[in-house]
Amino acid sequence: MSGEMTSMERWKNLLEGNPIDRVAAGFDILGHTAIVNGYEALGDFYAKPKVSIGSQLKAKEMYGYDQPPIVISPGYGAGEWGSEVELPYRKAMGAPSVTESVVQNKKDLEELEVPDPSNAPYSDEFYRTVELAIEEDSYPLVTVWGGCVSSTAPMIVDMETFMKWMRTDPDLCEMALDKSAEFAIKTAEWLVDEFGADNWIPVDWLPTDANVLIDSDTFGELVVPRLKKVHQKVLDLGLPMWFTHWCSDHTQNIEAGHIDEIPMGDPGAVFFGPEVTMEEIVNRFGDSNIVIGNVDPPSFQNKPQEEVLKLLKDNIERGKDSPKGFIASCGCELPPRTPPVNTYAIVKAAREYGQY
Repeated sequence: MSGEMTSMERWKNLLEGNPIDRVAAGFDILGHTAIVNGYEALGDFYAKPKVSIGSQLKAKEMYGYDQPPIVISPGYGAGEWGSEVELPYRKAMGAPSVTESVVQNKKDLEELEVPDPSNAPYSDEFYRTVELAIEEDSYPLVTVWGGCVSSTAPMIVDMETFMKWMRTDPDLCEMALDKSAEFAIKTAEWLVDEFGADNWIPVDWLPTDANVLIDSDTFGELVVPRLKKVHQKVLDLGLPMWFTHWCSDHTQNIEAGHIDEIPMGDPGAVFFGPEVTMEEIVNRFGDSNIVIGNVDPPSFQNKPQEEVLKLLKDNIERGKDSPKGFIASCGCELPPRTPPVNTYAIVKAAREYGQY
């Protein structure tokens, strides 16, 4: 294939299973885009739709990577329920943080009603952020989060309480997960009613579902049925696929076959941390999913570009021939204060080592 595609041509061809010129470059680049646009702290990036989408589009143009804007509600999936969220206006913060969950005990949970996503706190800001991204014809990735621990604790129930309930009263964990799953489905239905199903893609993130916190048996019993329901219901609305980030160590969940059960679309896109080898990801999930790279995230912030390029080269060579395609990336959100030369390294490596 002669010449270089535009990022949008490459992105859409990748998702549709058509030939592309090289591996796509960049995924989960969020707070860093605010930093390179001159924001010392990240609060406005999460709070203000124009800052969020504008920062992402300008950074994408500057670096030349392929990831479209990613939309996360300013409520971070917690403020919508009435939980207290601190936006990252302090320079030490890299993302929003839940400071007090709305549910502290059994009574709180039993009385908690599932919000109407179109009329919940932060719904106006969330709607406007999605609208701005779609107006830019950017085919954005929109967070639709529910049915998993990560969308439930501490978003609804504080983490300590939820973990105790797993031992003492798992029925309450199931109730909380069911409520978060219902909210996710309602959110997707609302967005499809407002924006259609052919110009955005749902994405979800599962850090507190990792096996450093819960074992695979617990994940299989509590999470898999709800996550399967959410993913399938959203696909049934006409959306083509899911992007899912299996953050941290999901090795036990992979070995148990749980992740294979989650509907992802045709194809889906899977994004694991560096705890899982690229060979295992390609062999296990590459026939039905686009595979996203998983270079160690702290390396991008702490190592010189030459070393980062070597890590990217190795990752690309192991993943580029995955049957449904590959995206060069680090294995989680790019650290917001990554030196710009190391962010550019993702694009440089894709061009130099990812040609088809």
